[in-house]
Amino acid sequence: MGNYRTVSRDAWAFLARNGCDSCAAYGPEHFASARDWLDSQRWIPWKQVHSVLCLACGGGQQAPLFASLGCQVTLVDISPDQLTIDRQTAEQHGFAIECIEADMLDLSPLYGRDFDLVYQAVSACYVPNVRKLYREVFQVLKPCGYYRVMHWNPVHIQLAKNRLWDGHAYRVSRPQTPSKPIRSPMAWDEQTGEASAVCWHYIHPLGHLIGGLCDAGFAIVRFDECGDADLSAEPGSHAHLGAYLPSFFSMFARRLVNR
Repeated sequence: MGNYRTVSRDAWAFLARNGCDSCAAYGPEHFASARDWLDSQRWIPWKQVHSVLCLACGGGQQAPLFASLGCQVTLVDISPDQLTIDRQTAEQHGFAIECIEADMLDLSPLYGRDFDLVYQAVSACYVPNVRKLYREVFQVLKPCGYYRVMHWNPVHIQLAKNRLWDGHAYRVSRPQTPSKPIRSPMAWDEQTGEASAVCWHYIHPLGHLIGGLCDAGFAIVRFDECGDADLSAEPGSHAHLGAYLPSFFSMFARRLVNR
């Protein structure tokens, strides 16, 4: 069975080698509108941001975008294959990106580094303890530094596996079990239909995802729900589900001086 670290490394190794949206490196057409890609809500005070930690953002996307804006960028990801994409992208475009293989639940290699901004894409669903994640982020942010994080709506993980839409409603069939992983296929063999890459997802209660951020020493200054939402879309599709349950939510928080 392994643990969440080995399961995640194996899954992202397969995805990085075989291609997925999160492993498609960005290029000049994205760099030209880097701020729009990174900050569509216009939350980031760019004049105050010089050093950035891109947390669990491997795959050649967010880190190169920040580097294209002249930021000093450090990237942490648990997947060496994802980090390789960023190294190659940085070399191709002449960017300086510090790439570190590490677990988001143990940022001790970065203790003493006071970043202006920690930027985290959807990834907390892959680890069993989001409260510990927030405590680790607190350790590497400067006082009054910023933390921008996006989460997958945990209710999506709780939905019934085979019949998302029963003709009348979406059914929630899984209870909140933060410490118990859900085995989730990430890619399939087209011929056999069997999973060729599997990740573990953890259902974190909102009390942990939102309240835990405050408990760790942060003040939430912005909050938004996001994702495709179209009530006229095919029932069972991501867009139709999004009209009932937004797929993601984003938070922008500021580290307090003292906890």
